[in-house]
Formats: sequence, C-alpha cells, structure tokens
Amino acid sequence: MNTFTATELSERFAPVLASIADTALDREADRRLPYDEVNALRDSGFTKLRVPQEFGGLGVTLPQFTRLLIELGRADSNLPQLLRGHFGFVESRLAHPDPVGRERWLRRVAEGVIVGNAQSELGNASFWQNATRVTRDGDQWRLTGRKFYSTGSLLADWIHTTASLDEHRSADVLVPTSLRGVSQFDDWDGFGQRLTASGTTLFEDVPIHPEDVEIYDNGRVRPSTLAAFFQLVHLATLSGIARAAVDDAAAFVRQRQRNLVNPAYPSPKDDPLVQQVIGRITSAAYAAEATTLATAQAIEDATDRGLDHADVAVYSAQGVVIDLVLGVATELCEVGGASAVTERFRLDRHWRNARTLASHNPVIYRHRLVGDFVLNGVSPNTAFARSWDQRREERP
Repeated sequence: MNTFTATELSERFAPVLASIADTALDREADRRLPYDEVNALRDSGFTKLRVPQEFGGLGVTLPQFTRLLIELGRADSNLPQLLRGHFGFVESRLAHPDPVGRERWLRRVAEGVIVGNAQSELGNASFWQNATRVTRDGDQWRLTGRKFYSTGSLLADWIHTTASLDEHRSADVLVPTSLRGVSQFDDWDGFGQRLTASGTTLFEDVPIHPEDVEIYDNGRVRPSTLAAFFQLVHLATLSGIARAAVDDAAAFVRQRQRNLVNPAYPSPKDDPLVQQVIGRITSAAYAAEATTLATAQAIEDATDRGLDHADVAVYSAQGVVIDLVLGVATELCEVGGASAVTERFRLDRHWRNARTLASHNPVIYRHRLVGDFVLNGVSPNTAFARSWDQRREERP
C-alpha cells in the first residue's frame, strides 16, 4: 500500500530534479548522454517508484508517478523518454501472470536494475515480423539480430527485446547488456530527444537463459493497460516540455533590457503584449498537465471501468496534449523577436523535442480508433487484432 503523500514525494525528489535541470542545457550543447543523471535517479529511488513496497519499491499510485514524471520532463525531457522502456517493463511485471517471475523482476528493479528497450526494427511491415531470431540450443536459447530505437538501452543493465521463433510465434527476451555478443551504438540521428540513448543494438549469437524467454502467439496480446501506460509516459513528457518552455520563456523575458518594438514599455516584462503571450502559454501548459493527470487517473481506474476506457482516454488526450504543447513550444518565441532564436538560449529544443515525441505514435491513428469506439463500440484492442488478422489473410 502506498504511504507517501504528494508533498513527501515532491520533497524527496526535488534535489535530484533540480540538479538535472541545472545541467540540461550543457548536456544538450555537448551531446552528452546522461549517465550521471540516470544513476542519480536510480540512487534516489525514482526508478522503483511503481514497484510495490512489499518488494522494496515505493509503491506510488499512477497519478503520483505521472506528476513526478512531468517534473522530470520539465527538468530534462530526454530522461522520461530514456526510462520509458524501464517503466513500461515494470508495469508489465505488475500485471504478469507468473507470480515467481513477477516477484523476481520487481525485486531486481527495487535493488537498482534498469531495463532498456529494444523492440523495433527498420523496414519491417509489422511489430511481429522480426528479423531478429531466438532459437533453442540445448538447455538454453540463442539470440541473433539487430534492433533500432533501442531507447535507454545504452544506460541499462538489461535489455527487453522481441524476437521471432517461427511464422506464428514470437518471444519477449531479456538480455543482460554485459553479455558477449551484445553491441550498442549511439547512432540515433533525430532532430529532437537527442540524449535518450536511442540507437542500434546488435545481438550476435547471444546465449539466453530459458527463464528470460517468454513465448507468445503473434497478434494475440493479453488485455491490459500497458499500451495506455506507454502513451501516458509520452503525455507526461510532453507536459513537462510545456512547463519547461514556460519557465524558459519567462526567464528570457525577465533578463531582457530593451523593448525596441514597443518603447512605451522599456522593460519587456511590463509590456502587455508580452504578458499576453506568457499568459497564453502558461494556460496551455496547465491544460496539458491537467489532461495528462486526468488520463493517469482514468488508467488507474481501468480495472473498475474497463480496459477500453483506459485506451480511449489516453488516445483522446494524445491529440489535445500534442496540439497544446506544440503551440506552446512555437509561441514562446513571440516574446523576444530574433534574439529568442539564438543558440545561447536553445529555446528551439522544446519544439524539436515535442515534435519528435509526437511523431513516435502518429495521432491520426488514435483519432480513428477513438471515433470507431464512440460510433461503433469497437475497442482499440479489437481494431488492432482485426488489422493483424487481415494481414495474415493477405499473406500467401
């Protein structure tokens, strides 16, 4: 049972979040991966927030977790994205049907283990058409393949990946990053979220313990709130970006000493037009955060309300939050003219990071799923399964 208040959690993590925020611009300028910052989050207990207290974690609620994740995104939006796979893995263990495996991994996370993500491959037509293969080799397995978008894996102790067994089955595979045959490359070249340790992971005949291979049928996903949770992390990160953009815009205005466009107000912070801009983006950031927290509560309540409502809530919020945050990240430049776009302030990073996050899971698909559910009662999970069945029928 969670025994922490919101104030206690805020006070516990305030020092590490402040330290991360203080060095965020320098990391961006130097393209320095946040090794020290991830270790500081681990040492503070941030990486075990959702692990139940009975297993050594903090056992916070999903809304409490989301609020803290927004603050982490405010400090540096690379970090919640970098840890998204880790937090998603923890969430998957919380709902795992095997109590032994569930406890084993939750205790490992409570002890400080960080799990990275390496799921997707370039050029594959679907999530389950992996060129990466896992094959039986006596009393163990062997893993061979190449993954891209390996978010967080460069800074992790284990990698959570997927591999094909045959035409109809795949497996979740857990791989220690220290094993021979595991190679990782920081070759992510996106224009935003540059420090998320997202790049290529290469597996070359890596030996895998049998307990770390979990086999499932393609296209058959156990109903859960996991998909909604992964999108919630994006929403929290975006909301954090909006808060950071407002912080930076206000700080930029306060340090300005001239107002060439409107000399009636020599100090830009006293200019009513500048105040309007700050007011608008503050309101938008507030709305994005409030929507995200409401979505977290909807997912938390999903056991009582049904899983469809969790998916629909997060997909509905996705389009609204993305529009709000991209608007904030664009309009903040209105407070300073050309001087607001100098490299010294790096205000552009807020738009670049938000646009990159918004591109990971295109919102056009989410709008359609919500519309189909409202009009026809088709759950997002059913729509997804139908799409996979159609794909199978079309194959020769």
